Amino acid sequence: MKDLFVEFAQAQLPKWGEELCGDSVSYDKGNNATILAWSDGLGSGVKANILSTLTSKIIVSMLKREATLEEVIDTLVETLPVCKVRKIAYSTFSVLQILYNGETYAAEFDNPPLFWLRNGRLMHLDRKEREIGKRVVLESRMRLQKNDWIVGVTDGVVHAGIGGLWNLGWRWEKIASFLENTVNDQLDALTLANKVITTTKRLYQDKLGDDATCVVAKIRLPRYLIVWAGPPEDPALDEYIVKKVMEFPGKKAVCGGTTGNILARVLGKDIKVDLSSIQEDIPPVGIMEGVDLLTEGILTLAAVLRQLRKGVKLEEVIYRSDGASRLLSLLLEADEINFIGGRAINVAHQNPKLSGELSLKARLLEDIVHELQKRGKTVTLEYY
Repeated sequence: MKDLFVEFAQAQLPKWGEELCGDSVSYDKGNNATILAWSDGLGSGVKANILSTLTSKIIVSMLKREATLEEVIDTLVETLPVCKVRKIAYSTFSVLQILYNGETYAAEFDNPPLFWLRNGRLMHLDRKEREIGKRVVLESRMRLQKNDWIVGVTDGVVHAGIGGLWNLGWRWEKIASFLENTVNDQLDALTLANKVITTTKRLYQDKLGDDATCVVAKIRLPRYLIVWAGPPEDPALDEYIVKKVMEFPGKKAVCGGTTGNILARVLGKDIKVDLSSIQEDIPPVGIMEGVDLLTEGILTLAAVLRQLRKGVKLEEVIYRSDGASRLLSLLLEADEINFIGGRAINVAHQNPKLSGELSLKARLLEDIVHELQKRGKTVTLEYY
């Protein structure tokens, strides 16, 4: 399991009158590191979007293959199209390479400087100039720790309000002060990115004079979840799975009446039913010491899948009391999720008169895994 987790988010708006944003962001979460790159293309609109997209994607794909920064820049020079008017192929870039032990490398070329915050205060970033292919790149290294923040913005954010609400624009120093007054341990990366872009839009009085992008990386401890759904095919494995679930270093959810009864029997504990959680189509949840959530099985999982396919967000379900919403909250909060599926046959689920959802427990779990992976979660599924 990883030492630290990089919670990543971005928010952006195009220049007023343009449909496409001329800034682009690329992201890759590998086994050893998270790589972030964002770029501001020359001008605005479609051409700027092409320039910036090529830049950010080339950077991430090459660094993922362990290319050097020199090789990356040489490739950018050879690849990017040349502006017929200005005779240059131009786009800015910023890069972050964050290892899971906190060791971080940053490279910046012509973008506004990064913001690094710790304990709500701006940290000094020691940058060193390095000339690569006639380009001066600023490089820096740092060791990030839990609850550190790295924030990057493009010129459109720094210049917000220029000539209008603020003659000199929002400016880097004022943005830094805004961030210091806004970040806290409970805030998530997406909320902060949206706050920056919402303020940018307001300073432009809704008519942005330039493309604006905010990229946020929040460093925190990983959130782990294990979900046990269904008894094993071999009852001799009951105690093994219960031990596996209870020793898991994270939150624990158990789905299914039979599965819950196995857990209670092996642990010698009682299950209480929370009748206040019952919904018309969702059975009530159970309460048992040592487990974060105990729900009914197939109906609850089917409701979870339907909501995931609809694109439900954490803030939409976190305060609901029914079993499906509680399970969704755990799934959406977690970074890494381990599913344990039981192969024991429940005769009721094989009844051809029941819906397809009830007859395909394994497919249901696999579809949930797929939906969570689409959201960037690290998910495993094993059967017993």
